[in-house]
Amino acid sequence: MQLNDKWQGLCWPMMDFLRCVTAALIYFAISITAVAKYKDGASKAAGVFGFFATIVFAIDFYLIFNDVAKFLKQGDATEETTADKAEEEDSDSDSD
Repeated sequence: MQLNDKWQGLCWPMMDFLRCVTAALIYFAISITAVAKYKDGASKAAGVFGFFATIVFAIDFYLIFNDVAKFLKQGDATEETTADKAEEEDSDSDSD
């Protein structure tokens, strides 16, 4: 659907990061409830699969966090280079 091209105002890496965090927390809470509250085998199996899904979302959370950190550092670097260029232009004009 290429929504990132249609809605350019959103920070898509941050949206994906929040999705992973939310999914991991929901799966973790439901898995604990399934294991602790219900005593049948199917609930225990659902809890185990829920914990597995939590681990998968946590790994995805970690990988996306690294991407978001790189993205934010890249944005800071471009702002710093723009500020440095502006300072250099000001200092060159003063030397005349």
